[in-house]
Amino acid sequence: MDIDFEDNRLAMIETAAAADTRLPVAVIQSARHRLCVLRAAPDLETVKAWKSLELQHRSETAEHLVMLSPQWAMVVTFIEKNSAMTAIVKKMEERLRGAA
Repeated sequence: MDIDFEDNRLAMIETAAAADTRLPVAVIQSARHRLCVLRAAPDLETVKAWKSLELQHRSETAEHLVMLSPQWAMVVTFIEKNSAMTAIVKKMEERLRGAA
């Protein structure tokens, strides 16, 4: 599977300039790992079968959430280009949790 980034700043996650994204180090490390796993997937059904990605479908949109930590998620859209799947990383999203 190919990976594209909607925002060029997010593409820096995979470079030495990842700190410029101002994301926490743990989120950058987890995103790099998840992106490697997505690249290895031949199709969307395989991605859905891999429970380690914690893939969640966002209702009423074509977006999916790939959990990076309990608090952070990567918003991804999957499209088919020239009979090959492409994952488009839209943004990193901090998920606020309510008070316990």
